[in-house]
Amino acid sequence: MVTAGAAGDLLVDLAERLTLRCDPTPLRAMVERASGGQLEPLAPDGRRASTLTASGIPLEVSVTGGLGKVAPALRYVTETATQQTEFGPRVAAQVAAIRDLVAWLPNADEAVADMLQTFVSTLYPDPATVSGLHRSPTWIGVVHHAAAPHHAARLKVYGGPKIVPGALDRLCSAWPGFAGLVSVPDHELLFKPVGAALEVDARGEVNHKIYLRARLDDVAVPMKMVRYFGDPAWEVLSELVRCGIDAAELHRQRFFVCCSRGTGAPAFGLTLIPKEHDDMTWLVRELASRHYGTPHAVDALALAAESCGATLRYSGVGLGSSADHGVDKLNVYGTPTWGPCSA
Repeated sequence: MVTAGAAGDLLVDLAERLTLRCDPTPLRAMVERASGGQLEPLAPDGRRASTLTASGIPLEVSVTGGLGKVAPALRYVTETATQQTEFGPRVAAQVAAIRDLVAWLPNADEAVADMLQTFVSTLYPDPATVSGLHRSPTWIGVVHHAAAPHHAARLKVYGGPKIVPGALDRLCSAWPGFAGLVSVPDHELLFKPVGAALEVDARGEVNHKIYLRARLDDVAVPMKMVRYFGDPAWEVLSELVRCGIDAAELHRQRFFVCCSRGTGAPAFGLTLIPKEHDDMTWLVRELASRHYGTPHAVDALALAAESCGATLRYSGVGLGSSADHGVDKLNVYGTPTWGPCSA
């Protein structure tokens, strides 16, 4: 059995390789609570335990940065109650975990916990009526930063807006920050909203995010992406081409668009997810060299996993672009997998 202790070991090792000087206690305690203490890839019914990763293991770790430097932070997304096959009890367990995790944010209070719980209940007003065929009601994202070595720097809750009809409309009514984030018309078939997230940072600031999946293997996707999302989309697609992806093959890539809004103007992000048997190490190292100044951080991801008995697969690269700096953000994601003898 793969337990959350293995994830704690990985995070502590990665923090040391990134010289973050984070207290190991919150690293281990938060991933233990957020994951529910286990990382098994399969549920009791033999299906993937979590839809977070292709393997079903409920853990993805990432590093971030841009403009020539790595941010002094490590990030991960996980899911609790993944051995629970009924939707309602799974939601209840995940909400309980979220409320406990809020306590690790500096200056957080019951109002923050209530807000995140309301986000979940807005997506799923009556979880007991949702079929257990739907997996992963929520994912939990945690960011640790060198500036807050004994706490969490950010807490994010993801949910699925397509599970219960009308979820996006309900979110926009409850939080104006979601309203108008997506410029894609409802009838558009090339881009579909597949995720939403509410994020709270250590200062109490709230970020709203909507994720859209681009249709695979449709030659019109890059052109339509630029039409709907403007220069930021053009800049990011151009950067991927500069780093070695054939421009004529862009439409064959698996893309997710992120539209986000915090206290300022909306931001655009694009994540490329490799297909099942693709190895994107070459792209990860090229992008890291360009945007971090060195591939050290992405190498640290793989080395930290290896040191804990796991194999890491780079599971995505995310690029963000701003009007002031062009492509100014790079997130690199990795999914660790443990062998049957790992603990």
